[in-house]
Amino acid sequence: MEKNKESGIVINQIRLMRSHIEFVNMDGPQKYNLRLVSLTRFESADGKALDLFAGFDVMHGVEKPLFKFTCEFVARYTRRDDADMPWKEFSSAMALAHIIPYLREYVSNITNRLPTPVLMLDPINTYNMIADFEERDKQAKEEASE
Repeated sequence: MEKNKESGIVINQIRLMRSHIEFVNMDGPQKYNLRLVSLTRFESADGKALDLFAGFDVMHGVEKPLFKFTCEFVARYTRRDDADMPWKEFSSAMALAHIIPYLREYVSNITNRLPTPVLMLDPINTYNMIADFEERDKQAKEEASE
């Protein structure tokens, strides 16, 4: 039986970089529409570190929402010298899956402090979330070029 090799990629930290929360409409619908609104990868010049920035809009497209809620997290990864996996094979969906628990905790914690029901995010398929983001980004670029 062949033993799986370790990737050699290590999570160093996941941090909240920025956030904006604003209660705006007492009569707004009690629903959310979480969307990935930005996704950027930065590889260090020496190839040993990767930062993945992911921005979220919790109320994306909700008409007259209870509140506005956007935030951005960064996940920092490093590669050991004996790493087998190059950065191009380390998927953004995998990194996003590491960020989601931090996002989930942050959203429920903050909404617990607002004059709204506590928001508990449903399970999230990060591959689908990225595909949706890329499709919206593609459409926006096409519309801008017309």
